[in-house]
Amino acid sequence: MCARYTLTAEEKEILKAYPHQIQGEWNPNYNLAITQKGLVITADEPDIIQQMAFGIVPHFALSLKLTRDTWNIKSETAMESGLWRPLLKFHKTCLVMADGFYEWKELAKGEKQPYRFTLKNRKLFCFAGLWSQWMDAETGEKFRTYGILTTEANPLVAQIHSKKRMPVILTKPEEEIWLSKSLPLETKMLVLDTFPEEEMKRTQVGKRVNAVSTLKKPNNDPDLLSPLNTDEDL
Repeated sequence: MCARYTLTAEEKEILKAYPHQIQGEWNPNYNLAITQKGLVITADEPDIIQQMAFGIVPHFALSLKLTRDTWNIKSETAMESGLWRPLLKFHKTCLVMADGFYEWKELAKGEKQPYRFTLKNRKLFCFAGLWSQWMDAETGEKFRTYGILTTEANPLVAQIHSKKRMPVILTKPEEEIWLSKSLPLETKMLVLDTFPEEEMKRTQVGKRVNAVSTLKKPNNDPDLLSPLNTDEDL
């Protein structure tokens, strides 16, 4: 599905593609993982690029601790969920900026080989996302988080991902639809389809990306993107 992705673009590249105001200082991320901050554009504030934490903390949660998978949202059943349906109903939709995502192929003896997926004709693109706001009952501090919608994988991704899922990648026209607060929800849900495999590229990368970057053990640099140059690269 999508638990790790990249946003390696510099701030000037982001502003060229999305000429809005970025809140806070942004540094490229080559290994963006759950709980880390990503860049998001919401339907409520479409002229601002916000930084939010990856993995939705419901507004009713007792703490910021993630107790289940809220970073991926299955698009086909989202409207059946008591957690996701209100966010969809009240247009808490967002664009999650990225320029690639990782998936892992299961190998023998429990080992996994990472691959990075990118688009052939666009460096910077957006996943379809939902977002939510949690407030600390004691301090009143607000904390915003987001999750990524997923759909059935195209063959390029399905060959790698055992669960045959992938994030919803939006075209430029679909980005406007997903952020619309005036279009019927039924219309917006139509953009949650599978991105064409012929418009994507798959590259095998080193296993060092398997480790999540932390403050004590930073693992976030351009070398993570270096291809292994194997016959499997497409």
